Amino acid sequence: MRSSSPLVEIKFFKPEDEDELLQFFDKNLDTFNIFSHLWKWRKNEASYSGGERAIIAKKGGQIVGCVGIVPAYVKLKGKSIKTSWQQDSVVSLSMRGKGLGKQLVSSGAEGWGLVIAKGTSKPMYRLRKSLGFLDVPNSDYLLRVCKPRHLSLERLKKSLLEWMIYIWKSSVTMLIPRPNTLVKIEEIDSFDKSFDDLAETLSKENTLRIFKGQGYLNWRYFKCPVKEYKIFKAYFDGKIGAIILNITGPNSDEGWIVDLLCAPENKKCAYALIMKTIEYFDHQNVSKIWVFSTLPVKRKWLFRFGFVRTYLTPRFTYRSQVEALSLLRFDHMQWDFSHGDGDLELYS
Repeated sequence: MRSSSPLVEIKFFKPEDEDELLQFFDKNLDTFNIFSHLWKWRKNEASYSGGERAIIAKKGGQIVGCVGIVPAYVKLKGKSIKTSWQQDSVVSLSMRGKGLGKQLVSSGAEGWGLVIAKGTSKPMYRLRKSLGFLDVPNSDYLLRVCKPRHLSLERLKKSLLEWMIYIWKSSVTMLIPRPNTLVKIEEIDSFDKSFDDLAETLSKENTLRIFKGQGYLNWRYFKCPVKEYKIFKAYFDGKIGAIILNITGPNSDEGWIVDLLCAPENKKCAYALIMKTIEYFDHQNVSKIWVFSTLPVKRKWLFRFGFVRTYLTPRFTYRSQVEALSLLRFDHMQWDFSHGDGDLELYS
């Protein structure tokens, strides 16, 4: 393990470092109250979460920086790619501007075939870009305005934009696809084994995505300590799908499509789930529906229901670490990632 200076030691996090690392986060992370719950959640369910790992920097025996590393079970054409999320990147105030962040990010990437990061701050985004990280295609939010807020001088630009999106959405309402009435939809309180089969089927495609089987989905969406979700399942002609929803925002009046689990060819279930989402959020009186989805076919589905591109992005980046993987040209490949992937959604 390389060191950024003779006085700074860069090393892998070990169990005996846990108490000190949590104290470091408590002192330097504004969201520590949420982070501490998520740390235990991932640690206690390591078989599904990937567990808690990190690269830490120590100076004078004290932790002065850290990059969290969470393994991600990613498959492509039936083969696993050794992938990790980089998250919770923190450098103490006294050590900033000295190259320590670059050292931690680079050291944390060693040994992984693919490294991904989403929701980073602007400084961390610029840092990763300088280290060769690339932007994931289609990494912007989509938005559907259900009821625009009143025009005001204080937020005139945003108000006008909301009204424009709302008017456009209203103009295409008559063109919204009508879901097949034979598609059955029900709210669920757990994922069954049919989602193992769906995950296996999707993992064989030439699309980069996280393997989301029954165990992972139940851990992620039913055991989460900081969020509660509304989940609907659709099934028709032996095919299934599911959509995960959440209401958040400053006034708790904005809806999120956290995840949409559907095979690309399963348009009937997808349309029924999106329509169910709109009906549910209308009943909840939300002002907007947000979604983050990188797969082109899913974005096309959503566009047909009045969602538009915002060009606002969570800064989703990646870097391939192995020459054989770099030949795959991830920048020309389809990615299927949602708002629920990574930890950004957990803090919103």
